[in-house]
Order: sequence, then structure tokens, then C-alpha cells
Amino acid sequence: MVETQKPLIVYKASAGSGKTFTLATEYIKLLVRDPLNYRAILAVTFTNKATEEMKMRILSQLYGIWKQLPDSDSYAQKIQEETGLPMEAIRQRSGESLHLLLHNYNGFRVQTIDAFFQSVLRNLARELELTANLRVGLSGDQIEELAVDQLIDQLKHTDMMLQWLLHYIMDSLQDDKGWSNNDEKKTSFIHEIKHFGKTIFRDYYKEHRNELNEKMEEEGFFEQYTKTLRQIREDAKERMLTIASAYFDTLEQEGLTVADIKNGIRGVSGYFQKIKNGQFDPTVLNATALKAMDFPENWYKKDHPRAEELYVLADQVFIPMLRYTEQEREKQWKLFQSAQLTLRNLNNLRLLHSIELKVKDLHEEANVFLLGNTHHLLHALIQDQDSPFIFEKIGAQLHHVMIDEFQDTSTVQWQNFKVLMRECMSHIGSENLIVGDVKQSVYRWRSGDWRLLNNINQQFSSEMMELRPLQTNYRSERNIITFNNAFFTSAAQQEQEALSERDPAGAQQLKDAYADVCQQIPENRKTFGYVEVRLLPAKDYRERTLEQLRDTVEMLLGQGVSANNIAILVRTNDIITLIANYFAEQMPEVSIVSDEAFRLDASVSVRLLIDSLHLLTHPADLLTKAQLIKTYHRDVLGEDCSDSVLLLRNINPDDLLPASYIAHFDELLMLPLYELVERLYDIFELQRLKDQSAYICAFYDCLTEFTMENSTGIDAFIETWELELHEKTIQSDELHGIRILTIHKSKGLEYDHVLLPFCDWQMERGETIWCEPSEEPFCELPVAPIDYSSKMIGTIYEGDYLNEHLQLTVDNLNLLYVAFTRACKNLFVMGKRKTKSSRSAIIEKVLPELNMDGTTLQGMEDEQEDIFFSYGSLYIDQHKQRKDTDNVFLQSSQPLSIEIETFDSKTEFRQSNKSQQFVQTDDEEEDQQQGYVKMGSILHHVFSTIHTVADIDDALRQLEQEGILYDDEITAAKVSSMLRKRLESPRVKEWFSDKWTLYNECTILYTDTSGHVCERRPDRVMTDGKRIVVVDFKFGHSRPEYQEQVREYMSLLKQMGHSQVEGYIWYVYSNQIEPVR
Repeated sequence: MVETQKPLIVYKASAGSGKTFTLATEYIKLLVRDPLNYRAILAVTFTNKATEEMKMRILSQLYGIWKQLPDSDSYAQKIQEETGLPMEAIRQRSGESLHLLLHNYNGFRVQTIDAFFQSVLRNLARELELTANLRVGLSGDQIEELAVDQLIDQLKHTDMMLQWLLHYIMDSLQDDKGWSNNDEKKTSFIHEIKHFGKTIFRDYYKEHRNELNEKMEEEGFFEQYTKTLRQIREDAKERMLTIASAYFDTLEQEGLTVADIKNGIRGVSGYFQKIKNGQFDPTVLNATALKAMDFPENWYKKDHPRAEELYVLADQVFIPMLRYTEQEREKQWKLFQSAQLTLRNLNNLRLLHSIELKVKDLHEEANVFLLGNTHHLLHALIQDQDSPFIFEKIGAQLHHVMIDEFQDTSTVQWQNFKVLMRECMSHIGSENLIVGDVKQSVYRWRSGDWRLLNNINQQFSSEMMELRPLQTNYRSERNIITFNNAFFTSAAQQEQEALSERDPAGAQQLKDAYADVCQQIPENRKTFGYVEVRLLPAKDYRERTLEQLRDTVEMLLGQGVSANNIAILVRTNDIITLIANYFAEQMPEVSIVSDEAFRLDASVSVRLLIDSLHLLTHPADLLTKAQLIKTYHRDVLGEDCSDSVLLLRNINPDDLLPASYIAHFDELLMLPLYELVERLYDIFELQRLKDQSAYICAFYDCLTEFTMENSTGIDAFIETWELELHEKTIQSDELHGIRILTIHKSKGLEYDHVLLPFCDWQMERGETIWCEPSEEPFCELPVAPIDYSSKMIGTIYEGDYLNEHLQLTVDNLNLLYVAFTRACKNLFVMGKRKTKSSRSAIIEKVLPELNMDGTTLQGMEDEQEDIFFSYGSLYIDQHKQRKDTDNVFLQSSQPLSIEIETFDSKTEFRQSNKSQQFVQTDDEEEDQQQGYVKMGSILHHVFSTIHTVADIDDALRQLEQEGILYDDEITAAKVSSMLRKRLESPRVKEWFSDKWTLYNECTILYTDTSGHVCERRPDRVMTDGKRIVVVDFKFGHSRPEYQEQVREYMSLLKQMGHSQVEGYIWYVYSNQIEPVR
């Protein structure tokens, strides 16, 4: 019996738990119920790769179920359980659904969430006052930097922004930031403005920019607000100086000195001395001062000659003074530090609006709309509109919505999508799906908010929504799962305890997020798998980590592991470069494949083309010329020579480049950009280089896209290349070698053997966060950008600090979870011991808590030794092979080596792109004059396109418009005269009467004896309902093969069921008609 399903099912899917299987079966289930349901389903993911994987999974399993393939049995059985339909019906409908999807692929709505909202945006272009052909930009960082440069370059002495910048410089000098010898403060103020200016792309700023801009444009507000905060800061310092001085004044009045107080200046007197010196942050309250606050005995030595008097003074004067000072210190520190933090970015703040306006202008000039603005623009529109109106614009009536990787959804994305979700849920029979895992939320820097999934039960009532966990890990071996269960249970507990003192609500959030961390293990999973963790001392840490990484790779390769099954995961891109360079030096025989290897600027051929283009417009650029010479001789010609031999010998550098390039700059510069690049490819003989075709094809695609949307100047293209195109990647997974990638890029992937070196990244960095001041006078500014640090504790921004600290704690724990759960068979972790603020610290804390049978833990006692942990034994599956399948969608792809060739362009008729066909003929007689051939081609074209004599004028007019009839040699009048003369023949005249149903140059398809599809195209096929007449036009002499050609046409027509078929060859120039028997 099939149970009634609630409108929304939320799957909390841990790593390796069959998330894709669940999504695919839910999608196929809807199709099996009604194959036309594909029109009403929208499934969204967050990456293009995930989108393609989901589409292929659905198509392949539809095919497998339809064809009863064994590897689709699990899908078929699951769907039968869910639907209760007979298996035969499921198979039949699967085949029908597959047919519909393939023939209506544009309606197969499995896409990224950004692609979906872009389609909505384009359909709302008129309402949003956008151009319908706008280009979507992915990143605004480069444009923002360009905007700042242009703003500064275009400043005049009367501009208000110049005054702001001068104020900023003066304030920086006054606050001693930016112009000292301290290495951390050498960054110029322009660089700082550029960095801060990227704030305009953050969601929080976009939500509050209107009210913020309104406040900043209020006359006199900024100056008065700044003055108020500076005064608060000065008053706090002065107040604490007065209180601290009172302590020393009291000592003097009592005839005492600091030396009479216990421990002298290192004792409680040091607390007051620091405050008097202007330091009154929380660190001044040390253990000595805390003890002195409660017990008079802690103020003096027992053998002091005035001990009894000091006891009374301490009890009645000093202790109350200390307590009062501490209360006042907390109050004044809150005011001082709150003002200090607010003032830090205040000058930058009023520049934001100007930067944003300039960025907007630059985007409008380039007809670009930033992808990140899509959601905010739609959100503003949705707020005031009826939801069906908005989403009807996508051209589909949706009833079912599926969201994958929900933990990476941003708040504004969800606000938009929730409108659509609720609309779908209101339909009878609607089945909606959300899949995600809080523990794998690692994209907060892209505005992903894990709390949306963590608190999803607050979004919908229990009558409308059902939570279902996916708890079984089908990816990893038993020992890997067991280790991760134990490790992350303990790690989450320790992080929760660390949070609970200051932020109990945040601690509960983390506890809820990791409540389902323990995964089930399939019953038939054997006890295989190995985990090894090494935490190295700080001495020579980097070198030793690289050596350990090398040794581990050598060991795995020596055990017969394929390099393709090894992955090295790292936190940041700079570590990728470090490791790649180390292996290139230490193990050159081992190929390390990173994302950098797939970028266009990794290609020798592409870099050479870029340099050769740049040199054309900058011939005096000797560095580019030298680089071009080196690349050409070493990489293309294969010469083994040093720079000195190549460049410093007494040879003119121009002689080292192809003469067809260096001596023809003017000629090359006259070529269109695309044709120019093809010519350069040929000139530099780039076809000699191997494994470059994928890069060159991708480069040509970028070039084509650029020329379609921009001016085709070389410099404009080079500028676009340097800004964004150089980062484009090729689509290739075929490079053989050890894969090295960031943890973020590894999400959704799996590898047999995972190595995680340098697992000691910093937990917190000083980024700027947006806060809402809640106390006077700070709250006069609606939002404030504050530099995140522990200095926010004790200020009005302490709540914002605790929130950000929770987010960072979850982010870093999630990164570790994603990295550890990529491993299928063996996991190797390398970090640093005794590091409080790095990711290794939690590993060092957790390892002693792991008590599984078979663990080894060494080196915890001696801080100079490595900490070594192991669990299980190394597992190498020597017999692992890819299973063969009969599923046509799951066949292994084979790389193709493509040779790229260029050809000279020989266009004869420039008036029309159709002109070339009129200088060709199927008559191969070489003694015909060009005009004779051309006239024949024109006549053939007209006879093949007209129905009756009345169509001649229109046909000739079309030829004139297309530039075919353009000279005095062949005019429309001359052609018309010849046509009409030929049509005077009775039989020809009958052929061109209106009694016939006409099939002009229609293709006849058939299969030959080998099963190959062939096609034939007669010039003119006519029928009057009873008989079929086929006519072929010829403009030369009679040939036997013409008869065979028409006879084949007749035979094919008879095979099509036409019994009465006649065939003729019409020699137009001689006006002779030859019947075909």
C-alpha cells in the first residue's frame, strides 16, 4: 500500500549516503506516474558539474529500467515500492519518459539555482528595465578595482570625493596606520580602499545600502558622527586616567609608594599603572588583580612594618577603589573600543556608494549584469508582487521542486525560492524535495547559510513537511566510517563545550548540526580501511610535511596504486603551488594534476598566441618579444638552449621569429581578429605541439564569444584575457596523475586514497563583518563595517562577534568533515602539534579520546616527537575494475586527439554569403567559361525554387538582394529572358504549371546494404495525385551516369509506395528532354 506523501520531504543526507540515488529515484518516480510530468518539475543544484551528473543519472536509469538492465534493478525496485505500479508499466513509462526528455531536452529542467534565476531575470527584463541581451558576469572584483582607479584618476580639486580621500589620509596619519615601517602597515590606502570596496558585492550590504546611502548623504551627518565617536574615545581615556591617578594620589597621601604594595609594580599596582598609561582593555585584569579584589592580605607583605595599617587601607580604601575602577574600566572600555572599531572603516564607508555607482556605469557600458545581483533584484520585485506572476514568466507551470545541496543556499536565494516552493506545495499532489547536509556547508564566503537547513523545521509546519535522514554510508570502507563517527562525535562535543560559556545558544546550534554525525555501515561491508594521522613539531614543519607527503605517495605507488586514485586535499591554493613545485623537483616522474593544469593560461600554445597578438600592437615591448622567442624556439621547435644562448648572442631578435610574422605586421593587423589568430596558429606551426587541441578549441570558443559581444580590437581582447579569460578551464578529466585540489573543490567527489597535508590552517582571520549598532549614539548609523577580532568582546558588538565566531567554528569543522569523508579506502592526515589557533588543535585534543579497538597512539608525552595515530591496516584493492555495462549512457568516454588545421580564405563574392555556391557546378567540363558556369548555376537555382512561371520575378529579386545578380554580365533581365524562352516548350511549360504538388530539392533518406543512412536530392519532384514525375536539370552534355542517377531516384520513389513514376533529364541550354526508362 502506497502511503500519502506530505508536500515537502527534507532529506538530511550525510556524506556518501546515496543522495544522488535518492534525488534520481524521486524524479523518475514522478515521470513513471506521468511521463509528461517533466514539464512541471524543476530540480536545482549549485554547480554545473552536479547538474550534468544529475541529468545523466536520470537519463541512464530511465534507459536501464526500460531495457531491464541489471545495474538499474535497485532503482526499479525502489520506484515500484514507492508507486505500487506493476513492473511492466514502470518499464514502459520509463521508456516513454526517456523519449520525451530527449526530444524536449530544453524542457528537462535540471539546472543550477543561478541559471534558473537568470532565466527568470531575462524574462523580467522589461519590468526590471534591463536589456534583453545582457551578459551575465560572474565576478565583479576586477571591475571594482578598475572603478576605484578610474574614480581616483578622474578626480578634480573641486570634487567632494577628493576631500574625503584627503580626510582619510590625514586620519590614517593621525591614527598611525598605513605609513609606518611596520611590514603589516605598508599597504597603500588605495589598495585598502579597493579591498574594502568589494563589500558592495556582499549580501548584507545590498540589503542595507539604501538606508546607509541615505544616511551618509545627509548633510553634516558624517562629520558630526565622526566627531561624536572621537569625543567618546577621548573622554573614556581621560576618565580612566583620572581614576588610575587617584590610586597613586591616595598612596602618596598615605605616605606610601608602589614598593610598599605587595610585588611592587608587578602586583596590583601594575593594574593601575597600565590604565594610567592608556591601556585599559580586558587583559589588564590579571590573576593578581583578581585576588587583590577579595582579600586585603594580597595587598602587602606580612613582615611590612605598617602591615596592620595596610590591612585597614586595603579593606576600606584600596579594594573598593579597585572594584570601582574595574566596573568603570568595563564601562569605559566598552565605549572606547566600540568607538574605535566603528571609526576604523568609517572613511571607507562613505566611498562605497561612489564605487558602486562607478561599477554600475562600467557594467552598463559593457552590457553586463552581475550574477550576484540577480537574487536581490528579484527579491525586491517579489516582495510587492503576486508570486504566480513572477514565476509564470519562466514559461512553465511548476508543480514539483527539488533542491540539492540546500546547506549552500543563501538567505536571499531561499527567500526567493521559498515563494515558488510554497506556490508548488499549494497544488494537489505536489511532491517537493530538499536535500542537504549541514556538516558539508563550506561555502559561507559565497553567502551559503547552514542555519537554513539546521532550522528548516521552523520554516514549515509538521503537516506540510517530513524530515528523513539518510544515515548509511555506501562510499567508504568500514574503518574509515568508524573513525569518522568517533572523531567528529568527540570534536563536535569539544567545540560545543568551548562555545557554551559565552554563547550557549550557539553551542546548541552546533550540537543540532552534528546530531546525526554517526553513520550506519552496510552489513556486508568488511573490516577494511586505514587512517593515519601525524602531527609534527613546529621545527622544520613545512619541510618535514612535504617529505612525509612524498614518502606516503611513494609507498602507495609502490603498492601498485594508480596515480588517478590518489588525491591530495589542501585548504588554500598557495599550498597547491608549494606541493606541485616540490614534487616537480623531488619526484619529476610523478604527475601532479591541479586545477591550474586545466586553465587556458597553462597552455603553451595559448600563451604564445596571446604574446604574438600583444606584440603586434606593441612592437617596442622587448620583454614580450623575448618571451615569444623563448616559447617558439624551446617549446615549438624543440631547441635545447639557455636564455643566454638564445637571446644574448649577436643576432637580431627579429631573425629568431618567423619571417611571415615579423615582416608582415601591417598585413596581419588588417585581418579580422578570429582570422588573425588562425593565421598566427599556422605561422608559428603550433600543430607541432601535442595535447594542445582541447586548449586551442576552448580558446577559439572564448575568442568567438568575445567577437560576438565586443569590439574586436586586439588590445580590448588582451585586456579581457588578463581580467577573466585566462582563468577559463577546459573540460577534461583525462589527465593522468595525482589529483591535487582544495577541500572546497573536492566536495561531492570521492577518492580511494586521500592525503590531507598542512592540516593546520588558521581558524579565524581578520575579515570585515557588518554589524547593527544597538546603543546610542552608535545606532545613528544603521549598519557599521567592523574588523572581526576578539577585541569586539566587551563592546556593543560582542553579540556580532559571538555569531561570527560560531559561524567560523562550524565552517572549520565542516571543512575537516568534508576532507575526511572524501576517502574510500585510506586516509592520511598531516598537521602541526601544539598550535592553539589552528585546525590541528582540535585533532590533537580528539586523538586521545578515540578508543576503538586496533588504534595506535604514540608521541603525546614528548613535545619534540611526532604524534602518530593509526587505525586499521592499509587497504589496496588490486582487483578493482570498472564494471562493463550495456547502458548506452554510461559507456566510458575515450579521449580524441584532434589535429587543428587552418586554411586560407578565398572568398570570391563578397556581396553575399550565398554567392560562393553560384560559382560551383556539378558539370565538370573544363572548357566552359566562368560566365557560362555561373549562368548555369543561377538557372539551376531558379528552376529548383520556383513553382510556376509567376514565381520568376520574385526569385530574381531575391538573387539581386543577395548580391548574386550585381554586374552587367549577368543581369536580371538577361536571366529572365532565358528562363521564359526555356519555358516555352510545351512539356516544360506543363511542368511549371499550377496543376502539380511540388517537392523542390527535398531529400530522400534510405539505408544501404550496410545499414548506413544515405540521402539523395532530385532537382524537382511533382505529383498530380496519380503519377510522380522526377526531373533533373543539366547544363552540359549528355552522360550515361545522368541516366543512372535519375533511375535511382525513380527506384527510391517506387520503394516509397508510388507505382506510377516517370523520370526525365532536361538539358537546359539545348532545351532537350531525355526520358529515363
